[in-house]
Amino acid sequence: MTLLDRHLLFVGGKGGTGKSTIAAALARLAAAQGQNVLLISADGSPGAAGMFGVRPGFDATEVEVGLHVLQIERTASLDEFVRVQLGPLGVVAGPVASAFSFVADAAPGVGELLLIGKCTHEARTGDWDLVVVDSASSGHLLGELAAPANVAEIAPIGRIAKETSWMIDMLGDPAFTAVINVTLAEDVPVSETLDFVDALHDRTPARLGAVVVNRTRPQLYARSTRESVDGLIADPPARLTKAGSRLLDAVELGLARADIASAIDRRLRSSLPAEADLLHVPEFGVVDDTVSEVELALGDELSVGNGAPS
Repeated sequence: MTLLDRHLLFVGGKGGTGKSTIAAALARLAAAQGQNVLLISADGSPGAAGMFGVRPGFDATEVEVGLHVLQIERTASLDEFVRVQLGPLGVVAGPVASAFSFVADAAPGVGELLLIGKCTHEARTGDWDLVVVDSASSGHLLGELAAPANVAEIAPIGRIAKETSWMIDMLGDPAFTAVINVTLAEDVPVSETLDFVDALHDRTPARLGAVVVNRTRPQLYARSTRESVDGLIADPPARLTKAGSRLLDAVELGLARADIASAIDRRLRSSLPAEADLLHVPEFGVVDDTVSEVELALGDELSVGNGAPS
């Protein structure tokens, strides 16, 4: 089973790791493979859903064949939740939602429940083969994924309990839902990723589907030539021009960075659950990564399986 065989994906990560681009690329890749996909921006900004030339609203908008986008907005989420709960009396949803918003502000987890409820509701309708959520940063995402279970403890019976029950089941089904964490091949982001994975499994019913290491550097040399390059660095020619010396310094720095990245990769692989994928998206240069480039890279990674380093 690959990531795109699931029906609900939450893409999280620290700011600056490129999670919105990864979310948009995954949604576009699934649509290109023939799935009907909904891409949701749930981090308070247009995010991934805003990368297709339209300003997303609360209603799904088609931006490409098979790909729709929307942005979750608190007031609209309240209106929709109350309208669903009131049934035929939904004509008064607006005033009731305004009153309910005081409860959402005061009760722990209710605001997060509304957000996660919108995401899971869309995945439950059957209108979409896949729902991809461009989530808030890692800490906020943990709170959102934990919200149904937390609210269920406060209200163990009644209508709220019934609503949270199916959300918990959906989030906890690894064949239906997966969480993706986007990181960089650097010590601090990787440490934060591993902390996130531990907290995800301890505090929420959801499970990790993949870690995407974004903006990785390509290998500078084939392994067969690495030994000779190391020898050249260790014992440079007696007569070396200034330009040659600078070039050799650059090669040494590049190899050192590659070694660090490889060590970080091994650390990730050894620390992640066996069933989680480890995927890599290369650095495409000084220009911001485009959704198309990332889409192609992820397609290649998913086609070869787990992505574990050799």
